Amino acid sequence: MKQATLAACLALGFAAPTLAHAADASAAPSLGAVLAATPNLSLTGYLASTYTHFDTTPALRQFDTTQNGFTFNQASLTASYLPSSGFGGSVTLLGGNDAYFLDGGSQPNNATKVGVLNAFVQYAHGNLTVMAGRLPTLAGMEVVSPLGNNEISRSLLFYSLEPIYHTGLRTAYAVNGALTVTAGVNEGFNHDTQVTGTSKTIELGASGSPTKMFSYSAAYYYTGTGMYYTSSPGKEQLFDLVGNITATDALNFGLNIDLVSKDSYNGVGSGSGKADGYALYANYAINDQFTLSGRGEYLDDKQGIASAAAGGMLGTPNKLKELTLALNYTPVKNVKLAAELRQDKSDVQIFDNGSKNKQTSVELLAAYSF
Repeated sequence: MKQATLAACLALGFAAPTLAHAADASAAPSLGAVLAATPNLSLTGYLASTYTHFDTTPALRQFDTTQNGFTFNQASLTASYLPSSGFGGSVTLLGGNDAYFLDGGSQPNNATKVGVLNAFVQYAHGNLTVMAGRLPTLAGMEVVSPLGNNEISRSLLFYSLEPIYHTGLRTAYAVNGALTVTAGVNEGFNHDTQVTGTSKTIELGASGSPTKMFSYSAAYYYTGTGMYYTSSPGKEQLFDLVGNITATDALNFGLNIDLVSKDSYNGVGSGSGKADGYALYANYAINDQFTLSGRGEYLDDKQGIASAAAGGMLGTPNKLKELTLALNYTPVKNVKLAAELRQDKSDVQIFDNGSKNKQTSVELLAAYSF
């Protein structure tokens, strides 16, 4: 019955312009009326643009492609019907410069593209939820949408060690408020699905909020095919842990840990590579409109399986550090403005086409949600 109701409402919504010419416009329901009349049906989105200035080029971080100038980063639209019981689905489209990262393409400055960030069907019954399609990853503290992060730039862990999405099947079971367990099988990390070998990627997860002050999530990914830069087959694993502590109404802290291992890390034979990443977050709400945030990271890429590859130095051990300070301002409910100062340091010269080991940047963000 709910699916039939949804189909009827959507049909009326799409037919509204035609009906307006054939009969009195007041007879056609508005989109707002359709959404209000159908519980669990939503249509949301946002627009986001940044100004970036780097003292080196390229930036070597996710979504930042303009050394000194403005970029239209994202235009996102999500249509979802996700009832607490029964079948539903959700689709998120992403346009703008950042969409080039979804499938591993090149990112020409100020270019536009539209891609599918997530698209899945869902079945829910009691404590059980089953999802199939292109799914958001279980790993990481940060997300693609700038509305979900307190810093403008994405972390080293987000860029070098963590996936964005997975294509496959996922099952989650809520034991209680303190524990939800997840298991799934998928095709790999992001666009890296057509690699040598036929092994699938196994995902396991656990999350919950044992107390009002503390929440956590843990994710484990295992595959026999390549995920990190090379197409050579070999066992690869990612363990991701996220913890959040709410110290007061105004102050909270976050921790993200990533442990990665990869066989045949140099793509030419035997050998095992490892990379460990740690990110610490602190956020302080000055008042209802202003929030001050900080992020510090340390990435130990022991055999150069991830971070050094971005600078064309695959197989070169590297240690990266970064510190970011950001100020977020919300003048009205649907508008977010932010400013950020960041510095990255590396043990090897991966910045400025291999001539520098340090990078400083300033970024500004403007976003509108609806």
